[in-house]
Amino acid sequence: MGVLNRLFGSTQAPRTERIEPRFEASGNLENPTTPLSEINSLSEFLAQGQDHQDWAPRVTEQTAMACSAVYRCVTLAAGVIAGLPLKIWKREKDGQRVEQPNHRLAPLLNVIPYQGRSLTAFAWRELWGINVLLSGNHFSAIRYDGAGRVVGFECFQPWQVQVVRVPSIRGVNFYVCTHLDGTTETFTQDEMLHIPGPGFDGIKGLSRIQAFARGSIGLARTMEERTGRMHQNAALPSGVMQVPDKMSDPAFRRMQAQLRQNYAGVSNWGRTIIVDEGAKYTPFQLSPQDLQTIEARGYQVADISRFFGTPLHLLNQTEKTTSWGTGLSENTLAYLIFTLDADLKRTEAELNAKLFAGSACYAEFDREGLLSMDPLKAAQVTAQEISSGQITINEGRAKRSRPPVQGGDTVLVNSTNVPLEQQAVKRPEATPND
Repeated sequence: MGVLNRLFGSTQAPRTERIEPRFEASGNLENPTTPLSEINSLSEFLAQGQDHQDWAPRVTEQTAMACSAVYRCVTLAAGVIAGLPLKIWKREKDGQRVEQPNHRLAPLLNVIPYQGRSLTAFAWRELWGINVLLSGNHFSAIRYDGAGRVVGFECFQPWQVQVVRVPSIRGVNFYVCTHLDGTTETFTQDEMLHIPGPGFDGIKGLSRIQAFARGSIGLARTMEERTGRMHQNAALPSGVMQVPDKMSDPAFRRMQAQLRQNYAGVSNWGRTIIVDEGAKYTPFQLSPQDLQTIEARGYQVADISRFFGTPLHLLNQTEKTTSWGTGLSENTLAYLIFTLDADLKRTEAELNAKLFAGSACYAEFDREGLLSMDPLKAAQVTAQEISSGQITINEGRAKRSRPPVQGGDTVLVNSTNVPLEQQAVKRPEATPND
């Protein structure tokens, strides 16, 4: 790693000495389509690529999570990725596969990714989904021991990692990572778990927040702020007070003080206004603009859900969707197939390419783990698998974490599924002497 460290200015000692390919970086890493030398001001630099959405407020990954729809979409998908069982399998020569629960990488992927660190495997895998959905990429450095064996994974935030490509080595990524203490470390692509989201160049994924959903999320936050300001005092603009004659300054201040004391604020919400001296209070009806704001806020939830592929009923919005159990079940199944499965396969591809290349073993999420939250459905599926001869009774019991039983390793089939010719053959009747 010595050449890489000298090239990218690493201030941390290399892990092991080894021979690296010799290459030189070509100039600087600025975008040739927008050279920094041609940018006249910082504001012009920050505005690059955002000229079509100048009206939208600045949205970051952190501020986007303050939007309830974004928070639900991200935590829902990330929670499923973190909670699904991640199993290691070995492909045998006869084509069968055997689970490898004692594989040396299993504890790193399912218990704790780096011994001695506070990050658990669940929290680490949850970051896979959060980083990809918000920033477009997840980075975890693969740590080795002196014998070249994987001993752990060190997670980096997307802003800590710069992906670099050198023209003399085509199609190969290098990762310059900045630690929190300011030191840098360079990794080859074989030393980095890089899970990219959708992108255009095949090098990095694009931030779903910055590149795609910035306008929708910004509009949702703008309407939320407007609604909050409108209801901040909980009294006005709810109506108008009319008096027959001109009010003196003391009378005006007295009425204003009474309104603030007795009717303003959340604790006085809904109290009936009592007036005297011929005054008349006329309440305002909900204006068309307010009605449009309420409707638009609901539309923004639907718009944001499209960016993440999340059904509305999973965001607790069922006004315009089916509320029947079968319909909800089908919508949830579609979410698992067309949205989550792509995220799971993207992660599996990276794990298998970096950790199990050239091996008969591979990692795979157990999709059936989703059934564990529905005991009735899980029992029905297991019963059908046993009756059709796909699994034995003990294999079905193992799925439910129950001990094996005697005779439970025999494969059973439903006796009614027999050929018609066999069903038509009558057994000879037994004689009394038999």
